[in-house]
Amino acid sequence: MRYFLLLLTVPLLAAEASYDIAVYGSTPAGIASAIVAARQGHKVALIEPSRHFGGLLTGGLSNTDFRTLEAVTGFYREYMDRAHAYYIATYGKDSKQVTDNFFGALTEPHVSDKILREMVAEQKTLTVLMEHYLLSAKRNSTRIEEASFRTPIAPLRVKAKVWIDATYEGDLAAAAKAPYRTDRESTREYGERFAGVIFFDQGRILPGSTGAADAGEQCANFRIIMTKRASNRLPVPMPAKYNRQEFMRLIPYLQSGRIKEIYTEDHSGILRLTYIPNEKSDMNDIKQAVVRLSLPGENQGWADGDEKTRQRIFDRHLTHNMGLLYFLQNDPEVPQAIRDKANEWGLAKDEFLATQHLPPALYVREARRILGDRIFTEHDTMPAPGSVRAHVHKDAIAMGDYALNSHGHNPAGPLYPHLVEGDFSFGPAPFMVPYGTILPRTLSNLLVPVAISASHVGYSALRLEPTWTALGHAAGLAAHLALQAGDTRGVSLPKLQAMLHQQKQATIYTSDIDRNSPLFPAVQWAGIQGLFSDLVEYKTAVLPPLQRRFGTQYSFAHALHAIEPEKPMDAALLARWRKALPCAAGVESTTRGGFLQAAFDRCAGK
Repeated sequence: MRYFLLLLTVPLLAAEASYDIAVYGSTPAGIASAIVAARQGHKVALIEPSRHFGGLLTGGLSNTDFRTLEAVTGFYREYMDRAHAYYIATYGKDSKQVTDNFFGALTEPHVSDKILREMVAEQKTLTVLMEHYLLSAKRNSTRIEEASFRTPIAPLRVKAKVWIDATYEGDLAAAAKAPYRTDRESTREYGERFAGVIFFDQGRILPGSTGAADAGEQCANFRIIMTKRASNRLPVPMPAKYNRQEFMRLIPYLQSGRIKEIYTEDHSGILRLTYIPNEKSDMNDIKQAVVRLSLPGENQGWADGDEKTRQRIFDRHLTHNMGLLYFLQNDPEVPQAIRDKANEWGLAKDEFLATQHLPPALYVREARRILGDRIFTEHDTMPAPGSVRAHVHKDAIAMGDYALNSHGHNPAGPLYPHLVEGDFSFGPAPFMVPYGTILPRTLSNLLVPVAISASHVGYSALRLEPTWTALGHAAGLAAHLALQAGDTRGVSLPKLQAMLHQQKQATIYTSDIDRNSPLFPAVQWAGIQGLFSDLVEYKTAVLPPLQRRFGTQYSFAHALHAIEPEKPMDAALLARWRKALPCAAGVESTTRGGFLQAAFDRCAGK
């Protein structure tokens, strides 16, 4: 009998597992890393510390943050295409659900979960380990040798040749003693306008903005999925620790009529309403609302926090977020007309079944930022001197298209009672992201595509699922190449970039060369060589504002970022491009596109 029991317990005592590549964190970036690495034939582990799979994409953030569709490529666009195909197959191509899905950008959490799980299941060399919480990482001078995890069954040690930290917090990097920071830099450190202590309103930096560094962390909130559909609507429950007094300052605004609506697509209400299919909304924080979903100043300690600390912050935010909704829907001092409108929305019955329809993921906008070979700053998002385009990075592995945007750090104070300190928003040009931002300085077998190397201001433009996922896509391929090269710094950048372009991921923004265009690889390669920086005459260029395309979030393509491949090649441009590409000497073409393709065919890989 004792021998029989021993046999039964042998699997439970298995203490070690080995993989080619191990990814920690099932965020969309982590899922992308794991899948693209597995597609290269490697044995890959995707390790998630919690019960929740898919990060914020399946945890409430269903209004994908980007400005123009032209910026979304690679793995994230593949996910969007699959989500859009689901709505077409389920509801019909002319349905409202398909329209509301906007090419896959606005997808219900349970649908995103289905799509991502299907994509993972297609990879037979990919193992998903849920509820494997990182305890420690063992490293030598430059490499992670193994990591130890607490699991529902027994402790597990994992060995891998290459590691990817795809957590929002950079937990694996920190455990491996990679250098990082969580603070805000001063304006002096990198010469950034939006750095440090700042008061920003209506496009202006206000007096009292010292630009001083501090240890604050950007505020967080939940993205709450609600619905107007009565058959799918559940009442918002009163939280166990509900405190009515937290919300009483709203009463004068509601009773006087200064706030007429609770859920608004603009910034006049209390919660930001963004429609997604099936009469649902991804409710988000409104920056300058009288009472916000975010709690500036109350998430301090999350980045470096242990389980207990993070659970306390999580619970506090969930109690506040649900308490605010409960107050607006039920408090007797809230005018009846407002309560009636507030009660038109309830929790979605078909979402978040495992957590009683409450969002399972706190929207942590920023936590740790590793110190890497390259630090991405505000300057990387701005037009380069003499160009309408952002700076060219010849080691680019991804591109992004979003504003410099922070939801703030500290509560409103006596100087500006209506402004949260640290809140800013400014729209730069689409930008390129260098490979060095995902390389921790002291480690040669770790890639970090989410808690990447950036200043606080630079990170504010990067902290979006499509951009993180693009970096995760690149990390998965870089890990593949690192297995061949021996370490992450030995990766051939031209080879990595070529693979990304072949897999339809952009490294530079173009408004007229689609990811499916036969010209896409050549144009992307040429962009890395810097050929498009002076394509538009900077001195006479007039950059118009973005034109709204769908809802309040999405716009038509950026002006002055077209390649115009059919345009006749003029002598001056031909001379400039030949000078920039000595290998293309003698290449002739009557059109821009013809030259780019011919130069690519001759020069790529040299």
